[in-house]
Amino acid sequence: MKTGFRLWFDEIRNMRIKAKLFLLITITMAVSSSISLVGLQIAFSMYDQQIYEKSSQVLNLSSTLIENELNKVERLTFSIMSDEQIQQHLIVMNSNESDYIRIQSRAKLVDRLVQYINSETYISAADITDVMGNSYSSGNLTTLSPERKALIQETSDRGAGSLGWVNPDEQDYSLIATRQIRSSDNLELKKLGSLVLHVNLDKMVNQYAREAVTRDGELIIVSKGTLVYPRSVSMKSLISENSPVGASVRGFRIIEQDGEKYFVSHIHSDYLGWTYYNTLPFQTIFYNLTLMKNWMIAAFLISFFLLVGFGMAVARSVTRPIEGLISNMRGLQIGDLENSELPPIAPISQQMDEVGLLQRTYRMMIVRIQELIKENYTKQLIIKETEFRSLQAQINPHFLYNTLESINWISKMNGQQQVSQMVESLGYLLRSSISLKQDMIPIEDELKLVQHYITIQKVRFEERLDFRLDVPEALRGHCIPKLTLQPLLENAIKYAVEVMLEPCIIHIWGREEGDAVFLIVEDNGPGIDEAYLEKILTGERQSKGTGIGLKNIDERIKLTFGEEFGIQVENRTDGGARITIRIPMTKRG
Repeated sequence: MKTGFRLWFDEIRNMRIKAKLFLLITITMAVSSSISLVGLQIAFSMYDQQIYEKSSQVLNLSSTLIENELNKVERLTFSIMSDEQIQQHLIVMNSNESDYIRIQSRAKLVDRLVQYINSETYISAADITDVMGNSYSSGNLTTLSPERKALIQETSDRGAGSLGWVNPDEQDYSLIATRQIRSSDNLELKKLGSLVLHVNLDKMVNQYAREAVTRDGELIIVSKGTLVYPRSVSMKSLISENSPVGASVRGFRIIEQDGEKYFVSHIHSDYLGWTYYNTLPFQTIFYNLTLMKNWMIAAFLISFFLLVGFGMAVARSVTRPIEGLISNMRGLQIGDLENSELPPIAPISQQMDEVGLLQRTYRMMIVRIQELIKENYTKQLIIKETEFRSLQAQINPHFLYNTLESINWISKMNGQQQVSQMVESLGYLLRSSISLKQDMIPIEDELKLVQHYITIQKVRFEERLDFRLDVPEALRGHCIPKLTLQPLLENAIKYAVEVMLEPCIIHIWGREEGDAVFLIVEDNGPGIDEAYLEKILTGERQSKGTGIGLKNIDERIKLTFGEEFGIQVENRTDGGARITIRIPMTKRG
């Protein structure tokens, strides 16, 4: 039973040439488009990576510049904290000096603080608070809520002289840097007050992260779930998530917010624990790729229709001459080539390709057919005369067949069953030996011939002949040259049964080994003399029997199946001869 693939292949093979070309073009375009789409997807991935690398570089540069400025702020706080004049003025302000001296120290303290503030671009205000709670400020100082003041004081006290940072909130957009001022005299580290610097983060980020916020992008700074920059942001999911650590210090992903997709890259800094995000609208950065994809689809469709039109034109140029030839052939099919004129044939095509060659060959073929018709008519007359003579030659065999049938009928009428069987077997042997219809027959038919031959010999030898047949049914469908086993059986009777007084066993059996079939004919007679056997195999002496010798059988098998097949003759170790026939598996049907 044919497989589905085989049936599908047969359907394609039987399609018209036009349909085949159309199918070929369709498959080619489908494969090309698939490769293009895969390539486009790879290009998208590469573009994603390039965008991430560019965005990561921008974030890295921006975060480095911002944190460099924050390091400068840290160094500034250290300079103010360790300034001897500021410490001396704070000592005076914390003492019980006269009001005049305190006013002078206050003025000098503010002037010194102004000198520090004026040298920095991103410091909007500075404030020093002594241990008595008096405040000395410079710059554009905003009003702080009691809660923010308490948070700043708590951060300063917690640092115990080291720098602390307070992120912006909704009322105060400044980044606060605060630390305690401690006395450096005699390393007693006595608390003199607290320093608070107000950093203009908006100005700093706009200066150093300008590239990151171009192209409709947005720079977002988040610290432990708290928005640091800008003051408001639409990407709420970035604020609520934990800061990436470990393997996710750098990375990118695509998120969806309010129905729009954004390409988000991030980098985490350990200096302040901030995470910097760069968000870009997905549609903006992939506009060109989407446009290119649409152009590719349009180009594919245009190419498809152009190729289909070109393919159909080529198909027509090929099939039109072929269809003309088919029309002429159909006309010839119903015509009488022997007695009537040939149907008109189209002029020879000027094409020099295979189709033109086919037309010219077709014309020459028609001319040759006319010549062959005349030759065939003459040969038919000769064949009829030969058949007449052959029929005359067959009169004698047919007369013999009819005579045997008459003897068989008379034997049955007189109850001579044994005679009837002998006559039937003799008739079967006669027909098989004279018939020229088949040179190769199934083993089953060859065994029937052997059994008819044994039927005749059984009447002659009776109990002295013990015939045994053991060939499996699975082997009987394979083919063998006609009259292969019967001559071997006849030789066994000649060389074994006739020379023995006691019963002689003749055994025919078979086996299958690999891709070959083995048929063995053996007996328990006296065996064959080695010298005599060698002469038989070399053809120096013919074996007694029907005239079909062992060498003849061996040569017929070799000519039919090849040199690796044939017969092998040997003497059995326990007495008798064995002839082994080796043929290939050639089951019919």
